[in-house]
Amino acid sequence: MIDLHCDTVMCLIDDLSQGDLYENSWKIDIKRLQRAKSRIQDFALYVNMEKHPNSYARYCDMLALFQEQVTTYSNHIMHIRSYADIKACYDTNKIGALLSVEEGGVFEGDLNKLRKAYDDGVRLITITWNYANGLGEPHCGDATKSLTSKGVEFVELMEDLGMIVDCSHLNDGGIKQLGQILRKPFIASHSNARALTNHSRNLSDELITLIANKGGVIGLNFAQAFLGTSSISRIEDIVKHGLYIRNLGGDDVVALGTDFDGIRPDTEIEDIAHMPELYDAFIKAGLSEDSVDKIFWKNADRLFKEIL
Repeated sequence: MIDLHCDTVMCLIDDLSQGDLYENSWKIDIKRLQRAKSRIQDFALYVNMEKHPNSYARYCDMLALFQEQVTTYSNHIMHIRSYADIKACYDTNKIGALLSVEEGGVFEGDLNKLRKAYDDGVRLITITWNYANGLGEPHCGDATKSLTSKGVEFVELMEDLGMIVDCSHLNDGGIKQLGQILRKPFIASHSNARALTNHSRNLSDELITLIANKGGVIGLNFAQAFLGTSSISRIEDIVKHGLYIRNLGGDDVVALGTDFDGIRPDTEIEDIAHMPELYDAFIKAGLSEDSVDKIFWKNADRLFKEIL
C-alpha cells in the first residue's frame, strides 16, 4: 500500500502526549502501517499560514520532528529521497517515508528555500492550501485565476529538481495551467470526483481527464465532506469515487490519499491498519486484483519511478 497524504506530523507536534511515530492514539503510526503491510507513507508538513505567521519557522520545526522520529525508529522506517531508496525499502521490508509540504507558501516565493527543501528531503509539495499564497489561488477562491509568475517559476523548478507537483487544494485555473507548463506528470494527492460530491476541493471531469492524460495520479480522500452526505466516511462512498475516476481516467490514475489525522475521525475504516477492508470492497465491486493493486500501490509506484 502507498498512501499519498496524511497529517500525522501535525498531530505529533501539537500534542506529544498522545504518543509518537511508532505508536499513538491517532490513525497512522508505524505499528499500524506494519499491520497494513504499507510500502510507502507520505507524511505532510502542513502549515496553516494564518495560525502560524512565521510559516517557514513552523515548517523547520515540523521537519526537525520528522527527522528525529524517523532516525529514532530507523529499524522500521526510512526517509526516501529517490526511487533507489524506495527499492531499498521494498528489499528490506522497511516502511518508506515520503516527505511532503502542504502549503507552498511556507517558502515565501524564495527559490533558494525551495532548493534547500529538496536538500532536506522534501519530494512533494501541495502548491496551495486554502489561502492565496503568492504562488496561486486556492480551490475556494477565483476558479479562473492562473498561477502567479512566481508560481510558474516555483513549479518549473520543482520539476527540474525532481519533486512531485501536487494540485490538491489548487483552483481549477491553476490546475489547467499545470497541464500546459509541466513536462512530467503531476498529482492530486488527496482529492475526489466533483461530479459525485459537488465540492470545490474535488476535481471536475475535465481535470480528472487532464491529470490522467499527463500520466498523473489522484489519491482518494477519506474526508466525509468530499465523499457524500453521510455523517461518517463510508467505504462504499470511497469505492464510488474510485470507480468513477477510474472509469473516466483509466486504470492507471487512481491511488490513495487518505488524509488520515487531518480529517474528522468519524471514518468507517478505523485507521490505516484496516485498509484491507477497502481492498476487499473494490474486489466486491468487480475490479480484478491487478486493478486494485494499481489503486493501492502500483500507480503511485510508477509515478515515483518516473519523477524521483
